Amino acid sequence: MDIDKELRKMLIYAVDDDLINLKLLNTILVQNKYERIKLIYSGADLLKEINNEMPDIILLDIMMPGISGYDALKKIKSIDIMKHIPVIMITAAPLGEDLEPLRLSFELGAMDYISKPYTATELNVRVRSALFLEKQRKDLETALTTIRTLESLLPICSYCKKIRAEDSNWEEVEVYISEHTDTMFSHSICPSCYTKYIKPQLDALKSNQ
Repeated sequence: MDIDKELRKMLIYAVDDDLINLKLLNTILVQNKYERIKLIYSGADLLKEINNEMPDIILLDIMMPGISGYDALKKIKSIDIMKHIPVIMITAAPLGEDLEPLRLSFELGAMDYISKPYTATELNVRVRSALFLEKQRKDLETALTTIRTLESLLPICSYCKKIRAEDSNWEEVEVYISEHTDTMFSHSICPSCYTKYIKPQLDALKSNQ
């Protein structure tokens, strides 16, 4: 599948209290064929929305009333299941010689930083780069989950039912489980085995008496 098609299907949150700024963001993203864009008008709304559905990237304005972009970023990065979300901070404050907004953004966990006014090309390049890295992270996570699942599969002999252990030696099931868990075995006889093995022996003993 075309990588850009996959990236365009990823969920983008654009957060700004200024409607004009949000419309500009949305226009650029739509022009670059991103299909899933959610416009959010405050830091408080962002924190509500993110609990309903986690995005693949957040474009976050810094200067907002109430919960600022810094506040929202700090909160998101403090939650384990959310801290992986890439956040690009956007601000109208010129950097000039004052690098404080840049420093604080990265210290709080932002992936990138864009100063207004920005070009459509700049925004698209930064968004695509962040989404690409997030897709790679997700793909790696899926691969690791698959590996863990495969590691949890135990080869078992179809005939004797022994299990192949890590050193490739074949062990009885109860020996393997006893060595790898806290489980202790007590032996009993199931009804089918009683009927198949024990009852014939008892009947044979009775008939010989």
